[in-house]
Parts: sequence; structure tokens; C-alpha cells
Amino acid sequence: MKLISILKKSDEDQRVAFASIVLLIVTIALSTVTSASITGTEFLAVYTFIFDAATGYLGRAIAIAGGLIGLGFGAASGKPVVAVVGIVLAIFGALGPQIINALFGSAVI
Repeated sequence: MKLISILKKSDEDQRVAFASIVLLIVTIALSTVTSASITGTEFLAVYTFIFDAATGYLGRAIAIAGGLIGLGFGAASGKPVVAVVGIVLAIFGALGPQIINALFGSAVI
């Protein structure tokens, strides 16, 4: 019986060590991402293209189509949750790029 309790403790210690390592890696990655929001001019062209596509007519068309598809599936299945998901998709598609740009553009860590 004691051997089983010792093994369980070592499993818990391994989980704590693994969680600590994962937390360390995530912390390092987040600090890199934070500095990438103000540096990394080599990605500026890609960022500009994606942001312009998301906030332009392409992004609006995808948001409207997603909203209409969600509303259509919600009406066909009789489930209002599906319709609400479609509406949320349309709202996030329309407002999401500006919100994300504001979050990452103003991050000072």
C-alpha cells in the first residue's frame, strides 16, 4: 500500500514539474510575442494585407455570410443557439480586427 501512495506522489510531482515547464515556456513565448507587436518590420506587409482584408470588403462579406448561414441553420433546425452563434460570428467578424489591433497595439509589458 505504501508503494502505491509513493507512486501517486511521484506522479503528482511529475505533473507539477511538467506544468512548471509549460508555464515557463508560455511566459517566454508571450514575452517574445509582446516585443513582436512593436518590432518585426519584416512582417509589416503580411500584417497590413491581413488587416486590410479583414477590415475591408472581404472581411465584411465573410462576416455577413457567416451571420446569414448561422441564421439559416438556426431557422432550419429550430434552435436559437445556432442563430445566436451566427450573429456573434458576424459581430466578431466586423469588430474583431479593430479590437485585436487595439489589444496588441497598446500592450506595454
